[in-house]
Amino acid sequence: DYTGYGKSQGTPNEDSCYADIEAAYRYLLSVRKFQPEQIVLYGRSLGSGPSCYLAAKSAREGRSVAGVILQSPLLSAYRVAFNFRFTCLGDKFPNIDYAPSIRCPVFIVHGTQDEVVPFWHGQELFLALQQVWRSKPFWVEGAGHNNIEALLRPTGAFVDKLLEFLDLHVSARRGRVRPPVVVPECVPAALRELGITNPMMRLDRMTTTHAMGRT
Repeated sequence: DYTGYGKSQGTPNEDSCYADIEAAYRYLLSVRKFQPEQIVLYGRSLGSGPSCYLAAKSAREGRSVAGVILQSPLLSAYRVAFNFRFTCLGDKFPNIDYAPSIRCPVFIVHGTQDEVVPFWHGQELFLALQQVWRSKPFWVEGAGHNNIEALLRPTGAFVDKLLEFLDLHVSARRGRVRPPVVVPECVPAALRELGITNPMMRLDRMTTTHAMGRT
């Protein structure tokens, strides 16, 4: 848990969340010996803030993480309540300002009936990304803020979508550790490496494979 959240001690604040995710990232690099190209950030709701922050920072430092998954993300804290067209002084977790600096594929999941972080946050954040890093988003029809997993559990669609993103956009998933590749190029390359010659067949084949892995 981030500082001040869940069972963690301390007072919750933006800077502590950023420090926490940087500490976890350093642990993966220095202790577990992972490469940035092997790391995919996953941020849900408020967690989208630290994830966007670290993704943008790693890109600025010249070695981006492999990818980012954002579930029910917010544009910024103030924008949850007010549809500001700019970032106000004192606003927290300004993901919309970090998004243009991200240099890896980003997959956004958002419920169309989200009652906490409005659906348009996911849509606007998607548009704030550079076009070449936009993975096809997953807009979950009728889902709210806290029931996406439950709504999709009977079909397994949620897990299938996550695995499809990893398979097609993260080379380390296929045993090749290399820098992120723009979406228009990485998807065709992944299909070739996976031996899928007909893109129309990829969902059926990949979904079947993932379903077998869960049994």
